[in-house]
Amino acid sequence: MKIFALIPRNFNLSKKLTTLMFAIFLLGIIVSSIFYYNILRSNTEHELNRQANVLISTMDSIRKYNQDKVNPLLEKQSEQKLLLESIPSYAVSEVFNILTNSYKDKYGEYSYKDAMINPTNSNDLATEEEIKIIERLSEQDKLGGQNIAQGFLTIDGKKKFYTSRPIKITQSSCLICHTSLEKSPKSLQILYEQGKYGANQGFGWELNKIIGTKMIYIPAEQVYKITNENFILIIGIFTAIFAVTIFLATLWLKQYVVQPLNQITQVAEAVSLGEMDIEFKKHSNDEIGHLADAFTRMKTSLEIALKRLVKKVDRNQNQL
Repeated sequence: MKIFALIPRNFNLSKKLTTLMFAIFLLGIIVSSIFYYNILRSNTEHELNRQANVLISTMDSIRKYNQDKVNPLLEKQSEQKLLLESIPSYAVSEVFNILTNSYKDKYGEYSYKDAMINPTNSNDLATEEEIKIIERLSEQDKLGGQNIAQGFLTIDGKKKFYTSRPIKITQSSCLICHTSLEKSPKSLQILYEQGKYGANQGFGWELNKIIGTKMIYIPAEQVYKITNENFILIIGIFTAIFAVTIFLATLWLKQYVVQPLNQITQVAEAVSLGEMDIEFKKHSNDEIGHLADAFTRMKTSLEIALKRLVKKVDRNQNQL
């Protein structure tokens, strides 16, 4: 393998093992970093998406409460003057602002928008990107698929993570203000006459048709910040475990492989120089121990051969 070819040949066994362990450690950190970062990024998006969906569900509950409970109480009072409190979307916007201001540490950077294709209030007009999301949700609705969309959008030069749900008219009572100007409440007609809203703006809505989307926006920096914090923590723990494992493995190899081999080498060199009193020590019954046994048998055979040779030489000399 190429990784072994990178290890210098003049390194002793201990250095080669240490270099190999370090290379494995480094490769493992790089591969696991890429793998874990993608997982953490996905988990972070999933968690933020979950939080955003909880907020949207909460806003939907406020919208329904306002429509079912508050509107009937204010209906008579708003015949000539439109009360903002009677508009569900206004109540939702106000409550969300209270939430983000009261819990800035958690939701301070969140923003909410009812992005509409044809809104009454121009501030709710969907951008081109939001219109594409509305169209996607409409297609999903026709196919009976999920009614959630999420992803990243660049708004005013800033990248943001979004979670969205469709706005769909399911109750005919919602169309009272949005079928046509002639059929809308007198208080709303007065606002149009005063030029508060554009002509035919916010009319022509249809029952059971998606007309917009509820959007929760979160700065992308927050997604990356949470991901990076978790990434550093996990990789730090992973690196520490890896480092301790590599250190213990290297220590074990040096003690039970490198050192016994060095001892066998030293004894073999001494025997080759004629020191027959030295012995090959067997420390284990593994391959290193079998190698020590083999060298011991070789030394014994050498001693027998040398003794035979000496006897033969002595016998030849005596014959002379």
